[in-house]
This record gives sequence, C-alpha cells and structure tokens, in this order.
Amino acid sequence: MFQRIIRICLAAFIMITTTAAFSQACVGRILYIGAMETTESKTMAEMLVILINERTGTNVKIRYFADRGEIYHAFQAEDEESRVDIVVENTSDAMAYLDKKSLAEPDREYLEVKKIYAEKLNVIWLKPFGFTNYKGKERPSISAPLIRNDVLTNYPLLPRILTKLSGAIDDATFTDLIGRVNAGEKAKNVTKDFLKIRKFI
Repeated sequence: MFQRIIRICLAAFIMITTTAAFSQACVGRILYIGAMETTESKTMAEMLVILINERTGTNVKIRYFADRGEIYHAFQAEDEESRVDIVVENTSDAMAYLDKKSLAEPDREYLEVKKIYAEKLNVIWLKPFGFTNYKGKERPSISAPLIRNDVLTNYPLLPRILTKLSGAIDDATFTDLIGRVNAGEKAKNVTKDFLKIRKFI
C-alpha cells in the first residue's frame, strides 16, 4: 500500500514538473498552423488551435495558403513572418508532393511518407485522426497532423497533446463536422463542441 502511494505521488510530481517546463518553454512564443483555403483544412486547423491553446495556454495562430507548395515553403522557413510549425496533411497529397505514385494500401502509404518526411524534410508525422474520406476523394487517404522536428525542442509535449485526436475522428464524425461548417456554423464553434463532448478540453 505504501509503495502504491509513493508511485502515485511520483507520477503526480513528474506530471507537474513536465507541465511546468512545457509552459515555461512556450512563454512568449507563437505556434503557427498552416492551412489551405478549404472547409476541411480550416476546420482541422481550428481544432488544433483550440486543443493546443486549451491544454497548454500557448498562443496559436493559423496562416492560410492558396496552394500546397506555399505551405511546404513556409514549413521549411525559419523567420517569424512566414514560417508554419504544424500542418494537417493526407497521404495522397503527400505522395503527390513527393512526386511518387500512390500505393494501393493507405497504411503502407502512411508509413512511406512518414519515413521520407522524417529523413528529407525533418518533419514528423503523428498518429492519424481516423477518417479516410479526405475532401471526398474516392480513394482512401490517411490524414494526420505534421510537426517540424525542431519545434519539439520548445514544445516537447505537443505530440502527446495532438495524439489525443488519434483515431478519434472517424468518417462519419468528419463528415458531420464538415457538413455543419458548410451549413454556416463557424469552424471554431463546431470543433470546440466536438472537443468538449469528447472531453479533450
């Protein structure tokens, strides 16, 4: 019994100290999320903004782009005026960006782009959200948050926070979220409702 109490206290201490360290690292910094000018991209970007802000207090802003090439240019940028730190991507568009032929199996495609992005772009693919009908495409495609590897130095707990969404948004849920936004609801309100219902915030 005594050992169990010690373990609980130790776990609580570690949680408090790591959270404090995370908060100190984030003071005065701004995280930028890159998104396309589409309902799907805007909605997922708003979800990440709310989740990160609510869980850490970090100032998070969205930067919108007209095409994917601009996003990746900003993803590699270093200056405050143009960089982005996180994006939401799908395996189909990622393979196209890499000028590679799509694979028949989405899971294999995910592993392929994850490996290449880490080696060539210094970008980490986190765990998938769960939906596969990205932007209504007929061929299944896996979507996930991507984060620059260098950002993890100042935000070491970000993967743990973003992974809360792993497997949480199936096709039906995604379709419902996008449908509500297309019907006129604000993406910020729709995604905040979802995060509250699922107790992520």
